[in-house]
Amino acid sequence: MKTKFFIAGLLFAGVSLIASAQGYKDGIEYYKVDQFDNAKELLERNLNAPGTDKSETYYYLGMIAFKQGDLNGAASYFEKGVSADATNPHNYVGQGMLALKQGGNAKALFEQARKLTKKDPKLEIAIARAYYAVNPTTYAKDIEKCVKTAQKWNIKDPDSHIFLGDMDADKKIWGDAAGKYEMAFDFDPNNVEAYVKYANTYFNVAPAMAIERLEELNTKSPNKALVQRQLAEKYYSDFQGAKSAEKYGEYIKNPNHFAQDEVRYVQLLFFGEKYQQSYELATNLISKLDPNDSKVFYMRRMQLYNLIQLETWQEAAEAGKAFFSMTKPTDAEYEVKDYTDYGRALQETGQNEAALEAYNKAIELNPQNTDLIRNMGDTYAATENYEKAASYYQRLVDTNQNTSNDLFVLSRYYYYLASDAQDADVRADATAKAQKYLDEVDALVPNNVQIVNQKANMAKFLEGDENNGKAVAAYQQLLKILDTKADKNAYARYYKFAYNYLAGYEFSHGDKALAKEYYKKWLEFDPENEALRKYVETLK
Repeated sequence: MKTKFFIAGLLFAGVSLIASAQGYKDGIEYYKVDQFDNAKELLERNLNAPGTDKSETYYYLGMIAFKQGDLNGAASYFEKGVSADATNPHNYVGQGMLALKQGGNAKALFEQARKLTKKDPKLEIAIARAYYAVNPTTYAKDIEKCVKTAQKWNIKDPDSHIFLGDMDADKKIWGDAAGKYEMAFDFDPNNVEAYVKYANTYFNVAPAMAIERLEELNTKSPNKALVQRQLAEKYYSDFQGAKSAEKYGEYIKNPNHFAQDEVRYVQLLFFGEKYQQSYELATNLISKLDPNDSKVFYMRRMQLYNLIQLETWQEAAEAGKAFFSMTKPTDAEYEVKDYTDYGRALQETGQNEAALEAYNKAIELNPQNTDLIRNMGDTYAATENYEKAASYYQRLVDTNQNTSNDLFVLSRYYYYLASDAQDADVRADATAKAQKYLDEVDALVPNNVQIVNQKANMAKFLEGDENNGKAVAAYQQLLKILDTKADKNAYARYYKFAYNYLAGYEFSHGDKALAKEYYKKWLEFDPENEALRKYVETLK
């Protein structure tokens, strides 16, 4: 697909958002599917929002800290959770997990948690997960006991099946894991964790089925940020760019979206060929950030890319200048496309020397890129440096990376070099090469209008001032080809070239009647040429 390059995975901060009714619960769902950074952001963002259960929030923040290796932070969160609500059993489970890790009295804390609720299968699985997080081998019997107890109390509770699926997934037993997740959402058709884990596990095996399950969940829970985001990502990974962009568009409106996903959305809009929307969103994001924020770098890149597609060349050149004027983030690298797009904008605005610098940078990054080599050659030609122009196309030919058109262009650049050369040796060498590559492409693509016309140009160049008719045969051949065309007026300039030369040749060699016929034919394709008309009228 269009490359998944330059922004996927970027983190982006600084956009304030209003919490939704789902609030901190979205954070819990992100935790349960192992997206800890996203979970932490939402839990912290919604900590003081109305309706937030602070004790529950602190428990999950503690679990995140533990899994990220911050035991002191985990202890602090669990303590705050107990202070917020001493009747919430889960923070004691968290403290018990820390005690296991540090050699303390975990069982007493687990029993304290159990006393706060009766026959709670979810609590038993939370305790099983605590044992598992510390050491699944050492505490295998304790884990097994907790799972059996939970299923004894309620076999239909999804948490035990999800936990068993997680253990299978850790062992890379993907089929068994998916089966247990499926069992979980069969028992609880609205269980986000089970659906998402099923989709993540099954996607590499049967992406269509994984996506179908997420679509099913999205229909049931259309406002859940995690579900919208996961479905958008799965569309993206399955190369369904249009659907991904549409779903991201819905997700971005969710107050519990992440600012980095606005960056992602800019990329998806670009790949979906919605260049104006992508440009406007990138510009809007830049306006929300401090100008020195390194993330502005990526959005300025997207401004450039979109403006190139919109063919607003002056604005693209200005965007490219702003992009390359920024300090590059330490974790970023310039892409070939950065330089080629900037070079294109500069070239289209007549800044050929600057364009050459940009294309040279691109070739340094990818010396084998044939499009870059062509760009360099054509840009040097635009500056009338035909020696350099020919050298780049010669590189294509010498490495057998050329097309037949490359041979034609190379011949023309050598022709222009020969025409301009003051040095006799340079002129002779360029002339020989121009003829050589013209003959080669003529053999490959016979009876081509442009090639035969160039054969005539080459013959005229070789005859110089001698007017010895070297180009007659080529122009006669050109006219035969042109006469087969349905829309002859589309080739008027070639007719004019041919009749101009042939009329002049015949006139200078004494056949004025034939010359007059050629001039008349020329006039048919150049009816507004009054000077020519008057001249023809004077001929007898």
